[in-house]
Parts: sequence; C-alpha cells; structure tokens
Amino acid sequence: MTGPDERGPSGLLTLDNAGPIQMGFWVPNRVWATAKFLMPLRDHIAAKKAAGTLSPLQPAMQDFKDWVTHDSIYRMWVNSMIEQANAFVAGLPEKTRKEIKADGDVLWIDGYDSFFEILNEIITTSPSFNTTAQVGTPMNGFLAVAMGTTAGAALFHDMVFNQHFKTILDAWNTFLKSSPSLDKLDIDHPEKPGSWISKAAHEAGVWTQMVHDPKKQGYGFDSWNSFFIRKFVPGARPFVGNPVTQINIGCETTPWQYADGLSLESKFWVKDMPYSLLDLFGGQQQWAKLFVGGQAYQGFLSATHYHRWQAPLDGELLRSWVQPGTYFAQRPGQGEDQGTWEGTQSQPYLGHVAARAIFVFKHQTCGYVALICIGMVEVSTCVIEPSTFIVPDGADPVSIARGTEIGRFEFGGSTHMMFFQKDRVRLEQWARHAVEHRNDPNPTKMGSVIATATR
Repeated sequence: MTGPDERGPSGLLTLDNAGPIQMGFWVPNRVWATAKFLMPLRDHIAAKKAAGTLSPLQPAMQDFKDWVTHDSIYRMWVNSMIEQANAFVAGLPEKTRKEIKADGDVLWIDGYDSFFEILNEIITTSPSFNTTAQVGTPMNGFLAVAMGTTAGAALFHDMVFNQHFKTILDAWNTFLKSSPSLDKLDIDHPEKPGSWISKAAHEAGVWTQMVHDPKKQGYGFDSWNSFFIRKFVPGARPFVGNPVTQINIGCETTPWQYADGLSLESKFWVKDMPYSLLDLFGGQQQWAKLFVGGQAYQGFLSATHYHRWQAPLDGELLRSWVQPGTYFAQRPGQGEDQGTWEGTQSQPYLGHVAARAIFVFKHQTCGYVALICIGMVEVSTCVIEPSTFIVPDGADPVSIARGTEIGRFEFGGSTHMMFFQKDRVRLEQWARHAVEHRNDPNPTKMGSVIATATR
C-alpha cells in the first residue's frame, strides 16, 4: 500500500511515481494491474492447454464468441482493441517493459481466441482476495488496458455490445451463486492462494464485525455471492445523530469527490467531469431539477466493503428504479499519458452512463435527498429489495425509516452518490473535503451523519 499519490509535472500519475499499486484508486495503475494479473493467468491457461485439460467455453461464452465472430463490425472492434492494448504496452519505455514482463514478452493478449479463453477462465472461478485496490475484480484486471484504448472505449459504449456482454456477466453471477464458488473460503485450507479467510484477509478487515461462523465450511455461507453481501453483526453500524435535522450515509464508502452548484445539464465527459443531473437521473427531469444548485457527495466501495444499502433518513421514498447502462465504459478522450490509465478518473463519469439504482427521498427538514448506487465494471447487478421499495413513476410515496435495508450490489466493487438541495443542508467536513480523504485507511461508517439542516 502506498501513501498519497505523487504526481509528475503533468499532474498525472506515471509508472515511476505511482508505484505498482495506488490504493486510493478504483483500479491500480492499469499497466501494473494487468501485468500482475493477466500474465500468470495466461500461463495457467497455456499449461492447461498443453496438458489437454483446458475446459471448453461455457455455453454463454461460446454464444458470445459466435456472435462477435459473425458480426464484421464487432469482430473488427474486438481485434482492434486487442491490437491497440498490445501496441500501447509495447510502446512503453524499455525500463518499464522490463519491470512488468513476466514471461518474456509484453503483449497482454495473444490473440482473438485467447481473449475468449481468458474470459471463460474468469467466469468459471471465484474472485481472489489480495491486498491491492483490484481485490475481487479479476475481469477488470483483464480489461484494464484494453478498455482504455480508442477501440475499447467505442466497444464498451455500444449498447448492443453491452447487452451481449451482460450475458457473460450473468453467467458468472450464476456461478458465484453456486456452492463451487466457495473454493476460496475453505476452512481446511485457509491460506490457499486467494483465500478470503486467510490471515491477511482478516487483517484487511474482511470479517470485522461481519456475520460469519468460522467453524463452518464456507464460514457458514452457501456461495461466494452470499459471502460478498454478508451483513454486519447487529448493532455494529448504528445510525447516529438527530433524525429530525440530520441525514446519514446509506453506504459504507471511502470519500471520493464533492461538488456544489450542480447544473441540470453539463458536458460530463470532459476532463474535469462536472456532474450533469439530467444524465445522472437517466433523463428524468422532474427529479433531476430538484437538485439544481445543490450538492453532491461521491464515495467508493472496494470488494472488501459492505455492499448493502440502507435508507439514509426518516421520511418518504418518492421514486426508485434501476437505470440500465454500460459496464466497462471509461470516459472518452480521458487524455491520460502512457502509464497513467487509472480507471477511477472515470468514476464521476460512470455515474452518468453505468448501470445504477436511483432513489429519491423527501425529509421533513432537509428537503429532497437522492441516493444513486452505481455498478462499476463487472459489478453488473444493482438490486432494489424488498420489492416494496421499487416505487414507479406516479405511485404513492412509501414511508421509510433510516437504517432500513433497501437493496444491494452483487459481486465486485462499486461507487455511490448522494444529492442534496440548494441551501438546505451543510455537509460534514469529511464529505466536503472528500478528495483529501481518498486514501483514508478505513471507509466512512454507514450510519454516520453526512448532512445537517441549515434551517
């Protein structure tokens, strides 16, 4: 783990000044992330091929490959993405290439068939624990460089491609809900590679104040996904403060960004990535306009965080829905130089284009408050549950009490945002100065006060 980042003259991270892992970022330096994950996986697949034990493509993967192969445009884009990712790495300084190479070359993906073989291997195993910011997101490690290329950006912004790619994520999700996915919660081999019950995982806080039974296989869970959405023990996260005048934080997150004076519409894709309310709310102007001139807070969840959402206030839930979106899209023209492709620079952008769950509340003192829970990269599933908290347009409001569970992410790391009306609340120091807290060792506890009424 490194400390706060040290940026070069351009203001951007480089391989030299970022180090292998930059813990404040959603993706560590992309080149390092890919090198440390993809090359060993390639070797693993090559060894299986040589031994004749490589499993055939899963039905969903074979269907996906067949679709890409028989569509000239998408086959061109996939091949171009592979070529551009490899060319990017091959163009790095010699010193850097020597540092990251593990098998005698600096090409990430051997070719077209290899692309699908690697994806297939990922969706037939459970994510591993490690001590990097990439913990729990192996598909992101595989695509980290590729999705930042020109072809990759075009491909992962294409809704048809995203619809087909979602079948792969759904197949993986199905595996992660099965008992074989518990292979890395094996109480007979707690220190096996990637174990979520290892000493290192315990030290990282994976199990701190979480419900589990260390005497049972799988720590008492029936799948990796049920482990991933594990709950806090009762009383671990009390909602503090005065419910009449204060709003709590409904997700356990590390602060990332704060903004005020929000605009209804803005060019959210440009370098400084301002928030655009109309896009964040999926074009639903009646809800977006409530927060014009107001404030926004954004926080980051890693795979080791708590991934359930709880109502941040006592009041009414006026509207809620899941907004479909992209999965691996990064901000176009991000303008990063070689070696500086940190995916978290796209984190505010993802709030406008990624799959997300949107909630709009009304509080008697603080006015309207919104919570948006955003899936990032392979985090494809945002679940509003129980279904009584899915409030369609035009439906009667639903009374709600702070601390009530309203939904969850399924597998992976994520981001979330909260919105407040103009001149109605004052946010806490840690939220207003979120950028200064990006490298905090622990996330802000769910149930902490984030805002207090000003009138």
